[in-house]
Amino acid sequence: MTRTKWMRLGVSDPADILRWAGAQNTRQLDDFRHRVIRGREFVSFRMVPRYPIEIGTSDIVVVAHVKDTTRQRLVGLAATLCHKAARHVSKAVATLKLPVLAPASVHTAELYQLAPLRVQSRSHH
Repeated sequence: MTRTKWMRLGVSDPADILRWAGAQNTRQLDDFRHRVIRGREFVSFRMVPRYPIEIGTSDIVVVAHVKDTTRQRLVGLAATLCHKAARHVSKAVATLKLPVLAPASVHTAELYQLAPLRVQSRSHH
């Protein structure tokens, strides 16, 4: 069974990922993948170091994410608060609305009960 060594790396700038990898005595870097998930940047790659790894594999899968700055966190918090406030306001407005009544039907005709027809038998004179 092949085992995989995983490493999680948090950086403040995407360029720090390559700087870090370059400083790791790396023999090979490949399988780069870049994703943006909910506004956060993630980079994953396979790194083969020049030194032996103790768990029986020759490579390390690194998953790096770019940490949010204080400004990004504040902008995200402000957006969340605005969305929540808008939801509360729309709920409040919905409760204040008067219910829409169905229009009263206009009286256009009258129905009369007709007497049932009597079947007359023909009598011979």
